[in-house]
Amino acid sequence: MTNTIKHIVITLLAFCIVGVLAGIALNIGFLDPVAKVIKNFSMSDVYYQILQETDDPEENSDIVIVDMSELHKRQDLAKVLHEIEEQGPRVVGVDVVFEGLKEDSIEDEMIWNVAGEYDNLVFSYRLLDYQDDRTGFHDAVHSFFAEALEVEEGFTNMQRDLYGGIKRVLSLGKKCQGALQPSFIAKVANRYLGTEAVAIEDRDVTINYTPTRFTVVPFDSVKYQATNLKDKLVLFGAMKEETDMHYTPLGKMAGVELLAYSTQTLLEQKEVYELPLWLVAVLSFLLTLLTQVGWTSYTDFAERRKNKIAKLCLCNSFTKAILFFLWVSFIVWLAFIIFFKFNVNISLGLGLSGIAFLSLSRSFINECISIIKEK
Repeated sequence: MTNTIKHIVITLLAFCIVGVLAGIALNIGFLDPVAKVIKNFSMSDVYYQILQETDDPEENSDIVIVDMSELHKRQDLAKVLHEIEEQGPRVVGVDVVFEGLKEDSIEDEMIWNVAGEYDNLVFSYRLLDYQDDRTGFHDAVHSFFAEALEVEEGFTNMQRDLYGGIKRVLSLGKKCQGALQPSFIAKVANRYLGTEAVAIEDRDVTINYTPTRFTVVPFDSVKYQATNLKDKLVLFGAMKEETDMHYTPLGKMAGVELLAYSTQTLLEQKEVYELPLWLVAVLSFLLTLLTQVGWTSYTDFAERRKNKIAKLCLCNSFTKAILFFLWVSFIVWLAFIIFFKFNVNISLGLGLSGIAFLSLSRSFINECISIIKEK
């Protein structure tokens, strides 16, 4: 067996071991926690944590959040929305669904009047009961005035598992009863830009979570915030509502802040690109093969040293462990630089798993070769 074929066989065996173990984890019930880790893990989460701990957050001067956490009555919400509009924002995204009528008709009338008075408001609604790819969602919950007034709306569903898993993607559009509907963030971004720059299509976009500081204005100081609100994209929602909290790569985050990151991704065209699975598999194989070739070359070089001290220093387990650690660190660092500079997320899970099992694969192949030679 030539060295080239041997390296390829060892690498293939390492990938087979990874595949078998992953298949076991994904298909055996009591290993569900392991399966969830495999499915939900993304290197981008690690990268965002590094950025969060080492750099000061970027300042966003275009998007402003007005916190309505302490507002519960529609008349109060209507009053604050009116005050926001008096400051001259370019667009106001309302992350509230005014579902159904209340007993107090005056409150309903106040929010109705605000919705009808201003044409730069974008209201949110929820899609319900997902059926299939052709039909999409079966139903939706709109604000009570949406059918009577010509208001702009967009759905705020992030993923089908709305309250489970880490939120990494946003939708530009989803089907409801077979018809394509625009998302809230797509409508808000287009309204802010003044053109249909964001295409409404049934596609998910990966959110860029580069740590950012958004200006948050308390509801009771809106009328004093003309400088912060004029000509801005304002998101009106709750920053402290526990029922609207989501897990993200940056930790637990309010739904309205999640919408701010999503909208920023569209406005700045900083979508994070995920490599297709086939390309990840090819790169992982090549990376593992390169590691195998490099490791074998180093081992052969070290063992050929005639100086006993040099050979001892190069061949001992401690030195090999340090070199292996440095090599893996270099791979992770390089992937981080690519992510940071080009917004391309290279999934390293498969490649690093293959590298981890190279030693086992190498030992098995060497034993098989020894047995064959003896016979």
